[in-house]
Amino acid sequence: MRQRCGFNIWYGVLSMCVVWLTLDHVAWAQVPDETYDFSIAKGIIEFGRGHYEQAAGFFERAREAMPNDPEATEYLGQALLRLKKYREAEALFHDLTISQPTRAQSWLGLAISQSQLGEYHEALASLEKAQTLDPQNPLVYFYQGVVSRELKAFNQSPALFSRAMALSPDLTPTVRYYTGMSYYERGLLDQAQKEFEAAIASGEPESELARSARAILQQRAQAPKGAKQWDLSLSISGQYDTNVVLLPTGIQPPGGTTGISKKDDFVTTFYARGEYRPIQTSVWTAGVTYGLYQSFHQKLATFDVQDHAPSVFVQRQIGMVTARLQYAFDYVRVGQDPFMLAHAVQPIVTIAESDSHFTQIQLRYQDKSFQDDLFAGNSLRNGKNWLGGVTQYAYFAHGTGHVRLGYTFDTDRTGGGNPSVAMPGVQTNADWAYTAHRLSAGLGMPEFLTLRPSLAFDYYLMDYENPNSFSADGTTKRRDNVMFFTATMGRPLNDWLMIAAEYNYTRDQSNISAFNYARSIFSLTLSSRF
Repeated sequence: MRQRCGFNIWYGVLSMCVVWLTLDHVAWAQVPDETYDFSIAKGIIEFGRGHYEQAAGFFERAREAMPNDPEATEYLGQALLRLKKYREAEALFHDLTISQPTRAQSWLGLAISQSQLGEYHEALASLEKAQTLDPQNPLVYFYQGVVSRELKAFNQSPALFSRAMALSPDLTPTVRYYTGMSYYERGLLDQAQKEFEAAIASGEPESELARSARAILQQRAQAPKGAKQWDLSLSISGQYDTNVVLLPTGIQPPGGTTGISKKDDFVTTFYARGEYRPIQTSVWTAGVTYGLYQSFHQKLATFDVQDHAPSVFVQRQIGMVTARLQYAFDYVRVGQDPFMLAHAVQPIVTIAESDSHFTQIQLRYQDKSFQDDLFAGNSLRNGKNWLGGVTQYAYFAHGTGHVRLGYTFDTDRTGGGNPSVAMPGVQTNADWAYTAHRLSAGLGMPEFLTLRPSLAFDYYLMDYENPNSFSADGTTKRRDNVMFFTATMGRPLNDWLMIAAEYNYTRDQSNISAFNYARSIFSLTLSSRF
């Protein structure tokens, strides 16, 4: 259940001016009807009575009597908002912000008009201006919270509503209701219930907001207990690959040149992932996941990849820290043959420093067993992988955009830490042991004209620790500089369906020529989430 922002709050403040501006009826009669003072005073009285059409008429007369007066325009804009003439109100407030750029209330009125017209990003910009001019105005923070909800930035809204309530305790019932709505829409039903109950207790029992809060609480009482316990995502992608490279488990192709086709191809990929959480409380979450990936090449069928990835996890919430421990299994097939089996244990810690900043720390131990069915000597890559990384996320534009920076260290130990001696032209487990450093950056931009652009860049420096048999003399240690670039432009089709165009570029610069390659992938993807 979604409620439009309660304009009675703003207008309640306005109507308080009636007491100050009330004049003796006899005195009014002595003033000409067309004067500015009479029209303003009479308009405010009619506004307070809820006669918004009449009020708008008086405010128009006041503007005619004094065309350059901002007060008459301000009052007229408020009346138009009450009459739901949002486009006309927007035009008035916009003109006011140009002629009177330091009037905070004009920026606020403009923001309210824009939000009612669905211009949420524009409304946020106007609210930021109003906040700069009048940082102690509670209504600015209230409407920032309302607009953040409309933009699905539910994690931003509670703090904004709390700020509004701290500045104006009179807003408590309304703020508690909208805070409850923010929690409700995030699936945090226990927190939502507390806020709805507080909204009812702190306001008028028969107000519109109180009735709405009781209706939501009744719905919850009648519904099955707990938040949604499952998620499902599906996608299908059509791709054009300029240089098909087999990378089913990471960034290094098996078999040297046999894993780098140097041929282009059209590819269709499918991906599905489901998660079920039988235990889900405000503190503990436990569940299982399953992911399936399948690619089909038009010409190079031996490069088709099928990946089955089930996992189990348990998660604990401790204040602003989320700790997760999961076990993952990977079974990969290439062509029609088994390629790899892997087991991994992965702890992940996420620290929310604020509503707009959080840090994620992850570790992983993985045991990999490669099969020789398609690539002779592939089992030489059997070994253990250790990985550790930290990523910082910063959100902006009220949660609609983000910046990501990260560093990861990983090392692959093949041959049980005792690699055999390399020989020119003869692969050994010494060829695959490496230590690597990875830097990553990403930018997700706010929605623009219904489009959601994003960029990502990764740089991978891999130092192989032993002489490599692919080198000319069998004595050179391999070093790879790998760069990844991704640009995506997505567009939501509805609440559960999205289409995206993507470009991926990979460049591996290796001192072992067999592993040198460049690659571009152009993709069009249709994805859904339930």
